[in-house]
Amino acid sequence: MRPTANRGFNHRQALTEEWFRTRVLPRVSGARFLPYQVRQMRHEHLPTMLRDEDRKSMARIAGDLVKVSAQWRCLPFHYFRYGGYRREVSAERACSYLPEAALFHRLLPRVNRDTIDLDDKATCKKILASAGLPQPTLIASGDRRTGVMPDGEAVPLTNVLQRASGFGRVVVKPSRYSSGGSGVVIVRPGEDDFDLLRYAQRWGTWLVEEYVPQHPDLDVLNPYVLNSFRVITLLREGAPEVLYVMLKLGGIESSTDNSAAGGMQIRVYPDGELDRYGYDRHLNAHTSHQVSSVPFADHRITCMREVRELAARCARLFPQVPFIGWDIALTPGGPVVIEGNSSPSLAHIQRTHGGIAPELVPALRAVMDRPII
Repeated sequence: MRPTANRGFNHRQALTEEWFRTRVLPRVSGARFLPYQVRQMRHEHLPTMLRDEDRKSMARIAGDLVKVSAQWRCLPFHYFRYGGYRREVSAERACSYLPEAALFHRLLPRVNRDTIDLDDKATCKKILASAGLPQPTLIASGDRRTGVMPDGEAVPLTNVLQRASGFGRVVVKPSRYSSGGSGVVIVRPGEDDFDLLRYAQRWGTWLVEEYVPQHPDLDVLNPYVLNSFRVITLLREGAPEVLYVMLKLGGIESSTDNSAAGGMQIRVYPDGELDRYGYDRHLNAHTSHQVSSVPFADHRITCMREVRELAARCARLFPQVPFIGWDIALTPGGPVVIEGNSSPSLAHIQRTHGGIAPELVPALRAVMDRPII
């Protein structure tokens, strides 16, 4: 008798769901992703190219587009996102940039599975807490009807922030289905006029957590936002590897460190040294933050080894999600993990590290299509 013969209906259903998720949904989501790419192209990437005086001739750009399209078998929106039209970017280098369509609609669905435990921020925090990993204190979580304290006590939504009065500032954010810092609000309980009931009606599930202070090494770069690291890990046969690390600095007038709110990303080397340049979403290079005179090139982050080790420890807790982007803050007491992302921002990585396809694609293919039994 075959080992799977007695697994029954639940196993057959799981296999059916897996086939649908990896074979059908990517085609549907890819088609729905197209209008977003067109909007980005029209409003951001094409105007940026037209302003760039160092761009190639139209003949060279056309030749590049043919090569990039043939290489990746998709419309080459990423060629414009990553500045492939600039004179110093060869056609071969332009081909080394991984398209979002290839990562999110071909590779990632067959790499990351059972992502709910990671993508639901409240659930993720409880799993991390069970392993004793440092993170901002969870004050409450809930939905449109009620709040729940960490000990399981149910409280009315109108009373949740009263329980947080001893924390000073707190962070309110959606528990699921948000990205780019959308829905994240910094609140001072008892001082700010914040309606959690209205917030819950808009965002559904939510959580409230402690707002942590940041380490002086980051405060000197931008003291107005909690800046964090995006650490990309890959879990292969139970062994986590840190692939890429970026520092995300918030914008001048933003409350988060997301690039959509005017932030920038900087490559961080294993010894904590920052790259010479940080990049905004338009690929403009900056040697320092707008609110600071501290050059990136001369700045080193302490505790970088601890940041990388924390990300690796987190990665082991989610074996069904091998490729994760961890947001980690560095406080005066050491690093704390904010959350994990099953769809790490490819733009963050390639803005700071260049075209990563030659090394990342083989690594992801090595962990694709693992058996679910």
